[in-house]
Amino acid sequence: MAPSSFSIRLRRGRRTATARGGGHGVARARKQGEGIQLGGSRSGRVARRGKEEECGWRRSSHVGGLGVYLAGVEDDVEDEVVKMYNTKALIQATRRIKQLGREKQPNMAIRTLADLANQGIQPDRIAATAVIDACVASNKMDLAENVFQELFGSGNLMEPDEVTFSVLIKGYGQDVANPKWAKIRQTLQTMETDGIELTTCTYNTLLEICATCNDWQRGMQVLDQMHDTSVAPDQMTLEIVKKKKTLRAHCKKLFSP
Repeated sequence: MAPSSFSIRLRRGRRTATARGGGHGVARARKQGEGIQLGGSRSGRVARRGKEEECGWRRSSHVGGLGVYLAGVEDDVEDEVVKMYNTKALIQATRRIKQLGREKQPNMAIRTLADLANQGIQPDRIAATAVIDACVASNKMDLAENVFQELFGSGNLMEPDEVTFSVLIKGYGQDVANPKWAKIRQTLQTMETDGIELTTCTYNTLLEICATCNDWQRGMQVLDQMHDTSVAPDQMTLEIVKKKKTLRAHCKKLFSP
């Protein structure tokens, strides 16, 4: 698995997510003597005095990190500051992960997620799914599966949703000459076991694989299942089936008024 040092542990509780990764620049949100420190190193603390202390807080000044200290404030204020910081960092990291996926840099996407956890910020399902998608985009399915098990496997806090599984299914269908249908069936069975209802998100992924591989028989079966489960086609569905005359005709037969 690359990077070889990649490991993320998600544990219960606020500000307890930790990770090991090839990354650098650890910014850890943790309890301090006078409040919560967000970011920066343990050394080099330079506090500003004057009016800042009159307001009950101090802002540290050190290179390469953000430090915010809250002193003499209520827990809800402290929690709100931590929440704002974590949310901003999470959004920025997720955007970078998606960009790295487009650039075919899955290892850097993994490192970005590991760095996020190193800051004491628990990655969410969207960021984790984006990392898996980055691996899929580079056709590194072994890596995608490893990341999935690391983040969503037994004992972890996060649970995959339909989008997460659809990303895996997309990856298993990338080989036009030999789609991994056994893996796809296994993934669909796992979704059923987990009680995840299929929507056009999954069905469109399956149809795209069928259309690309010219497997119209499986494509018709997918459309049949959509009809049987009362899942109406959306615009994306229509865009996919119009590529193949047989699928287009079958879709029209099933769903036309």
